[in-house]
Amino acid sequence: TTVHWHGLLVPSHVDGGPHNTITPGGVWSPEITIKQPAATTWFHPHPHGNTARQVYSGLAGMMIVSDGADRERGIPTTYGIDDLPIVLQDKRFGRNGEAVYQPDMMDIMHGFQGDTLLVNGAIAPVASVPAGFVRLRLLNAANARNFDLRFADRRPFFVIAGDAGYLSELVEVRSLVIAPAERYEILLNFADGRPIDLVTEPDAQHGTGPGMMMQMRPTHRTAGAPQHLLRFRPDPELKAAVTTLPRQLATLAEPDIKSAAAWRTFELNPMLGMGMMGMRGGHGQMMGINGRSFAMDRIDVTAKLGTAEIWEISSGGMPMAHPFHVHGASFRILSKNGRSPGQHEESRG
Repeated sequence: TTVHWHGLLVPSHVDGGPHNTITPGGVWSPEITIKQPAATTWFHPHPHGNTARQVYSGLAGMMIVSDGADRERGIPTTYGIDDLPIVLQDKRFGRNGEAVYQPDMMDIMHGFQGDTLLVNGAIAPVASVPAGFVRLRLLNAANARNFDLRFADRRPFFVIAGDAGYLSELVEVRSLVIAPAERYEILLNFADGRPIDLVTEPDAQHGTGPGMMMQMRPTHRTAGAPQHLLRFRPDPELKAAVTTLPRQLATLAEPDIKSAAAWRTFELNPMLGMGMMGMRGGHGQMMGINGRSFAMDRIDVTAKLGTAEIWEISSGGMPMAHPFHVHGASFRILSKNGRSPGQHEESRG
């Protein structure tokens, strides 16, 4: 296996990617220096050809990078009280309650989804919160499910951070789509003292494979009406530390497009034949970039340290459940399909 630090800005030799294999009974003791903006990151295995199975089997968790300035920002900081980790997953369970990972041909084509939704490893948990603003650190740790999040009463909430850290300002929304491996931080106000449910709409992206038109593929209990994830119950015994919204989060410099040292184009290509070979391994279809599959002994791109580049990413007409990202680096989105990205989507990592 390996242990990959997803979202940490670290050198490649301690990144925990496919090259950093830990053999059975082996020990890996990396030393990591944290030098990056505050952010919600996570860890998971990343062995080539077996990542999906191992993440599904349980090695996944959140890591919080703090700069110690959240109290000055006016953001909730008390872990487990008004600063809550929310890890979203889905599983299929057998008769004895064991998690089952046996992808069939449809799963290989569309991605493996469970029929039971979990939050922090529990089914339909309840969280006690203070009657004020609460920060939720959202992580989608599912293999192939997009969570279309909202609250049952359609109350607004505020996105304050994405994969790479804080946004420049709060973004008010009433729903939020979070894809596998993505992280968001949001603020939600419980000052009215009413219990409220976090729910997700059915995953409209599920059911799209290479060369196929979009189609809904019901997965047992998860098709149709919104699915319940988590109930929040305001507790008068918990003191609300934050009762007003923060004024400013971070100062993000505008990207200097003219300073780009290179402009590269990457087309993501499904390589179905490899996927069939990997069916028993559980990693689904393989992806190629610019017509070439991944090879650990080959370097495809060499960039000069300290420079900025502009990358144009194309999915080859096939929507993917797993967002494009770069290990050990973060980036700014300039446009999506020719349009400016949403305010909460600009900074990724």
